Amino acid sequence: MSVNELYSKYTRVWIPDPEEVWKPAEIIKDYKEGDPILHLKLEDESTLEYAIGPKDNQLPFLRNPDILVGENDLTALSYLHEPAVLHNLKVRFLESNHIYTYCGIVLVAINPYEQLQIYGEEVINAYSGQNMGDMNPHIFAVAEEAYKQMARDEKNQSIIVSGESGAGKTVSAKYAMRYFATVGGSANDTNVEEKVLASSPIMEAIGNAKTTRNDNSSRFGKYIQIGFDRRFHIIGANMRTYLLEKSRVVFQAEDERNYHIFYQLCASACLPEFKDLALSNAEDFTYTSFGENIFIEGVNDAEDLEKTREALSLLGVKEIHQMSIFKIIASILHLGNVEIVSERDGESCHINVSTPELGWNFPRSIEKSLWTDYGLMRRIITCINLIKKRLKFGEKKDMLVIPNIQVEYQCDGFLEKNRDTVYEEQINILKASKVRLEKTRYCYYNNNKNKLYIISSLLSSTEPDLHLIGSFRNSLHLLMETLNATTPHYVRCIKPNDSKEAFVFDSRRAVQQLRACGVLETIRISAAGYPSRWTYLDFYSRYRVLMTKKDMTVGDKKQVCRNLLESLIKDPDKFQFGKTKIFFRAGQVAYLEKLRADKFRFACIKIQKTVRGWLQRRRYLKIRKSAITLQRYGRGYLARKHAEYLRLTKAALICQKQYRMVRVRRAYLTIRQAVITIQAFTRGMFTRRLYQEFLLHHKAIIIQRTVRGWLDRKKFLRARNAAIVIQCAYRRVLAKRQLKQLKIEARSVKRIKELNIGMENKIVQLQRKMDDQSKEYKNQNEQLSVTNTALGTEVNKLQKELETLRSRQGDNTQLTSMQEELEKLRAALQESHAQRKRLEEEYSSEKLGLEQVRVWAVLRAFNSLLARYLIQSVVCLGVAGQEGSASQKEARLQAELDEERLRYQNLLKEFSRLEQRYDNLQEEASYAKDMGPENAAMDLSVFMKLQKRVRDLEQERKRLQTNLEKMEELSQHKRQELESENKKLKNDLNELRKALVDRASESCSSNELQDSYNLLLSQLKAANEELDVRKEEVLMLKTQIVSSSKATPDNTNHIVSTRDGELGLAYQGLKQVARLLETQLQSQSRKHQDELEALHTQIEVLKEDLEKKQETLNHFSTLPPEALVEFSVQQEITRLTNENLDLKEVMEKLEKNERKLKKQLRIYIKKVQELEGQIIPIPELTRQVTVQRKDKDFEGMLEYIKEDEALLIRTLVTDMKPHVVSATVPCLPAYILFMCIRHADYINDDQKVHSMLTSTINAVKKVLKKNNDDFEMTSFWLANTSRLLHCLKQYSGDEAFMTQNTSKQNEHCLKNFDLAEYRQVLSDLSIQIYQQLIKIAESILQPMIVSAMLESGSLTGVKPMGYRNRSSSMDCETGGPGGYTLEALIRQLGQFNTIMGEHGLDPEIGQQVIRQLFYSINAVTLNNLLLRKDVCSWSTGMQLRYNISQMEEWLRGRNLHQSGVMATIEPLIQAAQLLQVKKKTSQDAEAICTLCSALTTQQIVKILNLYTPLNEFEERVTVSFIRDIQNRLQDRIENKQLLVDTKHTFPVLFPYTPSALSLETIHMPASLNLDFLVRV
Repeated sequence: MSVNELYSKYTRVWIPDPEEVWKPAEIIKDYKEGDPILHLKLEDESTLEYAIGPKDNQLPFLRNPDILVGENDLTALSYLHEPAVLHNLKVRFLESNHIYTYCGIVLVAINPYEQLQIYGEEVINAYSGQNMGDMNPHIFAVAEEAYKQMARDEKNQSIIVSGESGAGKTVSAKYAMRYFATVGGSANDTNVEEKVLASSPIMEAIGNAKTTRNDNSSRFGKYIQIGFDRRFHIIGANMRTYLLEKSRVVFQAEDERNYHIFYQLCASACLPEFKDLALSNAEDFTYTSFGENIFIEGVNDAEDLEKTREALSLLGVKEIHQMSIFKIIASILHLGNVEIVSERDGESCHINVSTPELGWNFPRSIEKSLWTDYGLMRRIITCINLIKKRLKFGEKKDMLVIPNIQVEYQCDGFLEKNRDTVYEEQINILKASKVRLEKTRYCYYNNNKNKLYIISSLLSSTEPDLHLIGSFRNSLHLLMETLNATTPHYVRCIKPNDSKEAFVFDSRRAVQQLRACGVLETIRISAAGYPSRWTYLDFYSRYRVLMTKKDMTVGDKKQVCRNLLESLIKDPDKFQFGKTKIFFRAGQVAYLEKLRADKFRFACIKIQKTVRGWLQRRRYLKIRKSAITLQRYGRGYLARKHAEYLRLTKAALICQKQYRMVRVRRAYLTIRQAVITIQAFTRGMFTRRLYQEFLLHHKAIIIQRTVRGWLDRKKFLRARNAAIVIQCAYRRVLAKRQLKQLKIEARSVKRIKELNIGMENKIVQLQRKMDDQSKEYKNQNEQLSVTNTALGTEVNKLQKELETLRSRQGDNTQLTSMQEELEKLRAALQESHAQRKRLEEEYSSEKLGLEQVRVWAVLRAFNSLLARYLIQSVVCLGVAGQEGSASQKEARLQAELDEERLRYQNLLKEFSRLEQRYDNLQEEASYAKDMGPENAAMDLSVFMKLQKRVRDLEQERKRLQTNLEKMEELSQHKRQELESENKKLKNDLNELRKALVDRASESCSSNELQDSYNLLLSQLKAANEELDVRKEEVLMLKTQIVSSSKATPDNTNHIVSTRDGELGLAYQGLKQVARLLETQLQSQSRKHQDELEALHTQIEVLKEDLEKKQETLNHFSTLPPEALVEFSVQQEITRLTNENLDLKEVMEKLEKNERKLKKQLRIYIKKVQELEGQIIPIPELTRQVTVQRKDKDFEGMLEYIKEDEALLIRTLVTDMKPHVVSATVPCLPAYILFMCIRHADYINDDQKVHSMLTSTINAVKKVLKKNNDDFEMTSFWLANTSRLLHCLKQYSGDEAFMTQNTSKQNEHCLKNFDLAEYRQVLSDLSIQIYQQLIKIAESILQPMIVSAMLESGSLTGVKPMGYRNRSSSMDCETGGPGGYTLEALIRQLGQFNTIMGEHGLDPEIGQQVIRQLFYSINAVTLNNLLLRKDVCSWSTGMQLRYNISQMEEWLRGRNLHQSGVMATIEPLIQAAQLLQVKKKTSQDAEAICTLCSALTTQQIVKILNLYTPLNEFEERVTVSFIRDIQNRLQDRIENKQLLVDTKHTFPVLFPYTPSALSLETIHMPASLNLDFLVRV
């Protein structure tokens, strides 16, 4: 490539800048070799003529294409130079908030000066087991790589953390140690990893101080060594320090502090144990006030001292030794306030305890520059050698300059500050000290001859300076030898600014560190090789636009890539072909990107040319059409004007004709009207005269008719009034009789009952609610009892273990401590029992309060119904609100129950772990006994765990007590509310009564209204009397409840009889009818819902089929004849293939049916053989036969002798394989074991029952422990254990479990023993097996999830382009390892579901397993999405949505979609949608906030920061858009955790599922060899 090709128009370059070091520009004119000026355009659109010279100003650096900006690895950049590195770090740090970036083998870490949520345990779990380049750069990735290489190569590893002061070296080392402590935790619960982490606060307190650059600067070099065993668990740690800055103890520069421990002690001086130290404020001591700034913002020294003391205790430093250390440190502070003044006139010294200014002005020690500024070992050794040389030859220069490093080292005063000479008199004084720690320390020195030899040589040597320099040099040489023997991993910390501002990037400060730390050297080394690496598939997908049509027809993509590169890049040394990747030298990828951009630009120009031509032609055609239209309209206009002229001329003639006609006609009409008027007046005069004569005769006739009619009506009214009087008298008599009868009926009870219709329904509803609440409280009490019982059992077990260990090992001091601990635990357990009794008493009082609430509810319902009867306009008050509050309370109680269930299951899980630990301890104890008592050691971790368990129990008790108090307050509040509402109803009744009286008084003239009012008033009085009677009954009921609760404190329900027996019977009947109707309604509703869903599913299938057919028809209609024939042939082939598949399925079903029939045939043949005693040849069958004895009626019991119990357990449990009973009844071992238990119960042998159940449970535990990674075996025993639990419930005799039994099954119930405690043990065992099943399934799915959900591509055209895995070398085309697909994941889920179904596991439990596995898929996938930049793209979102739809289809196919499984992957669905939605405007931000309700704010922001466009048609998400999202979501209340908790487990619920099989119909296969069992 020539210069003319690279520096052409539109090429982007970097030019120097005094402020930003480098700034971008774009070439606006092609550059030709030899031109003195390069024409550039800056980002502000201003132009610049950049001078080019052969020596001074060379051609500027080229910029990388946008696809490479923000790369995780700096060596992956095409152009590897300083501005590219600086820009990539700046973009990642400021825009994406990524503080880690790879630079080959070096991890560059930029200090954000802000606490980031990327170091939690969930992040550690996400990086554990991953390759270094699979996830985003992180300190955990470097630690995982070191841990992995240590396990794989069995070679020591080292992580070298370097950087300036304040760059974050201490924090990086701390997080690396946290990773090792979490991943490589100790195997025997000795808390070694906690001790390793505990060293950090101790070393920071004693060795760290505040400087002008860093608030927590390490003032010494650290070499931390962590040891692992063969199983890669931490077994210990060691730390060596180098060059501690001891001069800081006696002097600090301005705005700096002494070591943290001094200020921590001063801040805690008020503690009682520190009173003897006589400490005060840090300002009162000379050694802590030189810097004149004793505080650090955001740091609490008192709290830090507590952490330091806790760390010392964890490391085994006793309190007395800690106090000795604190006394020594306090003495140093007091010594700083002592002034020693020497007098000339005497040999004595006066000690003045004042605080004058000390005249010491120690310069900054040399190790600060060596270790905190430029921490390179070899340069330190070179510096020390030069110092030694100058001191040896007597040179007195104050400054030492190393030209290659361009750093000045101060050597003046080096020896005086680092000699550490200890004189013999001082040693003797320290030996005589009463402080035990100092005396022990110097006794140790006295016994160490080498140490004494070194000290004495320093005192007596003629060249003490050379010995001091030699000691430094030897220690550093030893460190270098240690590091050279390990595999190094490098972390380079960068300080982004000197003001410690969060996420502020100073380019000048950053580039200084990059130039000095060796990062640019690493870049230059990478540039000399082949830094850019592309897989063939990615290269083909990215640069296929540069290929010709002929190249695209070649089937081998590798060959296509070879041909393309050979044609584009002429120099063969610029690239190399590997097996799976293509390797490019620096700049080649950028050159290919330039060619690709030019190709796109040329294509765009061609498209623009064509589009513009098409637009111009359209414009011409539009103008031509407009001209023709204008002409047409113009000619039409002229024609219309001429036509109108003709119309006007004709109209004028017509108007003249009409006007003349009207004028003549008007004169004629005037004359005619005058004649008619005269005639009319004349004729009217004669007519009126005639009318007056007729009117007089008519009036006379009317008068006569009126008088005659009045006389007749008067006679009729007299007769009618007489009849009415007679009728009224008779009707009044009848009305009085009827009124008397109505009054009698109104006072009767029957009438009251008719009035109170509907009241009993309300009472039933209230009674049902109270019963539900009572059941909930009872369940909570039972759970508390079970928890206390389990804890008591655990304490008893531990007591037995203690006694066993005591008998084995004899008297020991540790046994005494263990016995004391056990006594404490026993006392705590007794206190827990007492607390339980108090809780039961509180529950009784709570129950009494609930009964009172029930009584008040009855009164309230009665008053409400009475008010509605009196006035129809009065509605029921607050019904909707009560129902809503009741539903909310029910939901809240259900949530609390789920939390209690989850907490109990977690405790059970911890108990199983402790039980496993107990087994291990037993084995270790037996081994110790064999080895001898001198080598035996006891582990107190069990008692520590037990102490922790007791504390948890105490917290649980307090929480339960708080809940009871809250419920009591709530019930009291509700009771007061009901009383107030009752009073309000009474006032309403009085007001209504008053209103009726007023209304009656106003209309008292009406006798009928008066009678109605009197009737209503009498009914109201009767109702009030009845209400008083009911109140008395309620008071009596309340008295009986109180007396019964005092007499019987247990939680039993009492039936209180009332005086009205008929009302109680009617209430019970209505209650049963209501329950029956509710059950029928629920079943009908459920059935209707199922039918509706089935119809919806069928409609969707038909719609999809119709759409497919319509698409096919449309496609079919558009094809040419030749393609039509080919398409028809393909359709016919597809149809025949589908038919063949259907026939194959039918054939498989027939074969399965045939095998089943063969099995039945064999069984029948065996039966016939037994009955007839004949030998019949048996055809060869692959299934086992069943044995049926000719016996009397089988009662569903199996008899065995005690000696055969071990053989029975071994056959049914220990040696049982799932495939042995695969063709029999599901859960056959559980049925057989229960039938044996039935017989032991039948013969009333409690020892046999106890032995059988205990042996079964222990054997199941051993089998599960042996097969702790076998899903099939675990599923098999989960099904059998749950079935045995169901059998114990179904045949327990408890009516609650017998509702679905047949009469024969009820006859088979247990007769003598109540096995409720064993049911609880089996329930706990089932939970443990379920947890193990989930653990196994998750471990199987774990390596498949990421590859299947994020990396495998099933959709064509959405393959991610441009980003490669840094560590991946897998041959994708040959199906390398780890290439799991979505089909493999779904197939594995299907296998799990099939196995659980074949073993007879309850469908509800299987649904919970699938739900938990889907949650794990969601958590792992989402966490990887949040930690990987290469998958946060639009194409990944499309692929992810497709994968989720396939999993949803799988759920629908197995009828699992209604079990709430899809809700667990809702965050993943929303994350996929977030990757695909538009991300530009404020409307988009609002839509994202509404859409992503299941994602936290941190997760949304993280995905937006990681989102990377993979082509030129996408845009990056702007920082302002992300800030807008954060502002909109700042008020959301949510969890601040970034990653999803992968270890979260939903609480499992085992629903009661009775068996429909009768025990007498179950047969045992002969292959089980259970001939010793006798059917009874």
